[in-house]
Amino acid sequence: MPLSKGDFILVEYTAKVKETGQVIETTSEEEAKKAKIYEEGRKYGPLLIILGEGRVIQGFEEQLLSSDVGEEKEVEIPPEKAYGVRDPNKVRIVPLRELRKHVDVSSIVPGAIVNINGVPAVIRSVTGGRVVVDFNHPLAGKTLIYKFKIVKKIEDEKEKIKYLLHRQLRGIEPDKFKVERKDDSIVIEMPSEAIFVENIQYIKSIVASEIFKYVDPNLKAVKYVESFEKSKEK
Repeated sequence: MPLSKGDFILVEYTAKVKETGQVIETTSEEEAKKAKIYEEGRKYGPLLIILGEGRVIQGFEEQLLSSDVGEEKEVEIPPEKAYGVRDPNKVRIVPLRELRKHVDVSSIVPGAIVNINGVPAVIRSVTGGRVVVDFNHPLAGKTLIYKFKIVKKIEDEKEKIKYLLHRQLRGIEPDKFKVERKDDSIVIEMPSEAIFVENIQYIKSIVASEIFKYVDPNLKAVKYVESFEKSKEK
């Protein structure tokens, strides 16, 4: 059954740079450990992708749209449909004294990725008082290889909402959230481990806006319920 924009799918994938074999992203804990990019505390497993949302690179999304649930593929994605071709005009020479106004001096070393006025850049070289700064994306000009499998297409409204929450709160399993529709509102009961997550109010507002946009634009409200249970005395 063909997929369409707006579909919720769960995808397992590993992406690497063709030229070097460097793994840049994976949903597999085993692959992350092998590639030495494992992040302690991160929850690995199939990732929610909403087709057409624009969260993944163009070439990968096009491949997903032309694939079937359960199908495994390995595809090459050229720079034009990944992170773009390299633009030599984005490589600039910046005086070291000027760069120090924006970046901690300890970060000004070749290969470091720094943030300059909200824009990420790579330090290419440091010579005397001059620094070569590359504002191209670190993966610009690279052909990428994606090996992926669409594990599932999510059809159920409640399950879609649970995975929207799980996407923002990766440490909490989807089934820990209780979701109920009441007329033109969605009521979500949050598990206790979510209540004290940093920026939880902001996260809840993001998920609510995603529910309105991707699940049901006709909803009037998304309501969150938080419970504090009384401790049992011995």
